[in-house]
Amino acid sequence: MANKKHNLSELKKQRLSWPQPVPGSIEVSAYGTYLLKKQAVDMYIDGEKLSQIQKTTGIFASRIGHLVDDCIEPDTSGKVAGYCGLLKEKSITLKKNTKRGKDFSFLLEKYPSLHEFIAGNYFGDKKYTLEKNMNFKTLHLKFINECKRLGVMQHEYPFNTANKAYASLCSYVHNLEKQNTALQIKRLDKDSSQKLSSTGLGTRYSSNPLYPFSVVQIDGHIIDMVYTIEIPNEDGTVSTLIATRAWLIAVIDVATRCILGYSVSQEFNYNQYDIMDAIKDAIVPKELKDLSITEISYPANGGFYSTAFPNLRYVLFDSIMLDNAKSHLFSFTLEKLVDGLQCTVNYGSVATPETRGIIERFFQTIEIHGFHKLPMTTGSSISDLKRKDPEKSAIKYHVTYDQITELMDVLIAEYNNTPHSGIDNLSPIECMFKKVYEAGMSPCISDEETVSEIINSLNLRVAERTVRGHVKKGKRPYVQFLGCEYRSRLLAASELYVGQKISIVYDPRDISTLKAYSMEGKYIDTLTARGEFGTKSHSVKTRENALKLARERGRQGLEFDTPIESYMEHLKKESKKSRRAATRSDIVRRETEIVETAHSRKKDDNIIPLTNRNKSEKLPSADDIRNLSAEELYQVLFEERS
Repeated sequence: MANKKHNLSELKKQRLSWPQPVPGSIEVSAYGTYLLKKQAVDMYIDGEKLSQIQKTTGIFASRIGHLVDDCIEPDTSGKVAGYCGLLKEKSITLKKNTKRGKDFSFLLEKYPSLHEFIAGNYFGDKKYTLEKNMNFKTLHLKFINECKRLGVMQHEYPFNTANKAYASLCSYVHNLEKQNTALQIKRLDKDSSQKLSSTGLGTRYSSNPLYPFSVVQIDGHIIDMVYTIEIPNEDGTVSTLIATRAWLIAVIDVATRCILGYSVSQEFNYNQYDIMDAIKDAIVPKELKDLSITEISYPANGGFYSTAFPNLRYVLFDSIMLDNAKSHLFSFTLEKLVDGLQCTVNYGSVATPETRGIIERFFQTIEIHGFHKLPMTTGSSISDLKRKDPEKSAIKYHVTYDQITELMDVLIAEYNNTPHSGIDNLSPIECMFKKVYEAGMSPCISDEETVSEIINSLNLRVAERTVRGHVKKGKRPYVQFLGCEYRSRLLAASELYVGQKISIVYDPRDISTLKAYSMEGKYIDTLTARGEFGTKSHSVKTRENALKLARERGRQGLEFDTPIESYMEHLKKESKKSRRAATRSDIVRRETEIVETAHSRKKDDNIIPLTNRNKSEKLPSADDIRNLSAEELYQVLFEERS
């Protein structure tokens, strides 16, 4: 009869659900041994005598009970091993270490607090230590001190061993890492821990999009290349300085891997306006740049979908995939995308590129086949062998921001015409042609006039302000916005709106002028900022920084102060010590380099000089203007007579 230490009736029920190894995964030499062990276990459970089992299988009767134990013991995952337990190898090394392992286990059973102490110190629990990623030598030293504190005598384990249980402690910690991945994450670097936390768990419910323009991914990537900025000095010379690396924000179509549009930002970190610029570039038909670098050129089809297929103009997306970065989370951004472009927004996790692997692969491709081939590349990391004095090379070859944008445009055009392994070795342009024109997967093409209006308003923002002023005290009506007064001739002509709230529409990248509307939606006029703020194009950030500098210098509110000019001079001085200041100086310079006529009165040939007016021209009488409103009076006096 079989050994009575096992409940055979229970084993018969459990045997039905025991996992079995895949035959192909077992070596041929070991497969026969496995079958004999399995036969012995089955005969044992069926109630056969041990002598009969030994005679049939050749396995000693004393070993059969251990084979059954191997089947019912849990494996490393905590589940019953089943027949897979028969594949375990009993090595001599493990038998030699058995006593040492048992002594360490007995120590933990006698002092249960040691388990939490070891795990807490090794995995960085603040309750036990503030040291990050403690090494084994330090952990062993603290372990020995803790054993002394708990009262372990010098003649007891671990003090009675040569290495004071150092090897057993290391083995125990390694087992802790294998058993609990969540604890192991605490000792990994940021990238590895984020990848481990965001992959390999749960079920993927999203399907691979088939139709072009149905799903697009948008993300930003800092370019692995430096460029130079020229800062004029007081003595008339020019200093060439290194700027901070620029950002690439790309829009990629998941179904065809085609780059629909992109934007490049000089900012230290890209913002919501750069996202909107990339979306604009993806919808509006592409205009190829006039390349100043004569050694590069566009492909024959232009390299972009709108140049290769001119009838695909103003195509809208169905869904946009973004991450939860701060630049994407503004309610303004979400409102414009959903209400303006009529598309859904799919937010992923922060800093988890695995959920947007397609666009991350594009960034890697554009670096490897583009910027990493240039001498001014920074490489993918500090230890990258391609990184060899990029700053010196950038100054030597005089690489500018405009050249980077030209090179980026051509690289993306080449990418769209390069075969891609993810789409059957077709180029993105070829894949789009086959899906749109051969398979009939037509995207949503909107009306040009309607979409143009929406796109032009993507960056516009609306705010409410109260019209201030008191004519009797000599203060004409004005609007206060971001530390500056805004006026227009029409608004200043009457007190009609004084004390009332109006809506102002502005572009955060150029707040030198605003558009004013009544609360009923009636257009009032275009308001211009007072002083220098009304003569130079500038962004909200530039205004805030200029006013902050003016406050620090005690020059806030001075009548004839030039805060933007002072801010630019301040940046020029700081740029010799800071790359950020040099980059900011170039950004402000580009903002204010708008054609001056945009902020000055245009010359009109129809305006008749006052000295040349016909003296016989009849002026409006008092009866003609008696019942006119302020706006009508303004038109009669100024617009109709101009």
